[in-house]
Amino acid sequence: MSTDFLWQNGEVVPAFSISPSRDRTSSGFWLGDGVFETLLVENGSIFALRRHLERLHDAAGKVGVTTDWLDAAIDWGLDLAVKSLSGRTGQIRISLLSSGDCLVIGRVHEIPENPLTLLLYPYPKNQDSILAGVKTLSYGENAHALRYARERGSDDVLFLNQRGEVSESALANLLLFDGSRWWTPPLTSGALPGVTRELLLSNFEVNERVILRRDLGEMKAIALTSSLRDIQAVSKFEEDSYLALSEVDRLRADFQRWRREKVDP
Repeated sequence: MSTDFLWQNGEVVPAFSISPSRDRTSSGFWLGDGVFETLLVENGSIFALRRHLERLHDAAGKVGVTTDWLDAAIDWGLDLAVKSLSGRTGQIRISLLSSGDCLVIGRVHEIPENPLTLLLYPYPKNQDSILAGVKTLSYGENAHALRYARERGSDDVLFLNQRGEVSESALANLLLFDGSRWWTPPLTSGALPGVTRELLLSNFEVNERVILRRDLGEMKAIALTSSLRDIQAVSKFEEDSYLALSEVDRLRADFQRWRREKVDP
């Protein structure tokens, strides 16, 4: 696997490598066992780095993954990754494997803007799972959900949890506009505690609310949000169309202006 920039366990390398292990139960690579964070880089700065690292520490502690390499990754790997972008907008991913390996990957990134179409994923998300709300390498459920959507001509899915509550998409948190206010599902739905989601809640009058499937047809606008996509409009979910795209444009423009003034809020 090659990439624009790769730092592995203290060394810049041309490609990711992993030593064969006789004990597959201790190999983070073979088990897909670990946690990760994705960071947005603009104008030579990482947005909300402190919040992302706090979430990475929390996730690693929750599932018992070591953070032995993390200080070195922060002090050295991230700096080299940012420099490799040469001022271009990019993304950085930090991965911590349960085997003790640490990877920092950097590549150029373009923030998407085109409206998305979504489908309902037919298999419920377990909101009480130990992995609920954790960015883990075990992305099998999300990967299948994306294949399910794309095989049917859509971009992403919406997950319902086992209580029938709307949770998130396969790749992002969910924002919903009812005509006067913006809402997002609570973390009790099993949604990831997204950094952009958290900043919208604390600075942009977005509020938490339990959302049921029947509520989606009453919404005027829907958007997905994450660090790498900012805020991206949804034009259609199943048979429902969402025409208040200007509301999404307004929120996205306000948030982009704000975050470019607050590099590490």
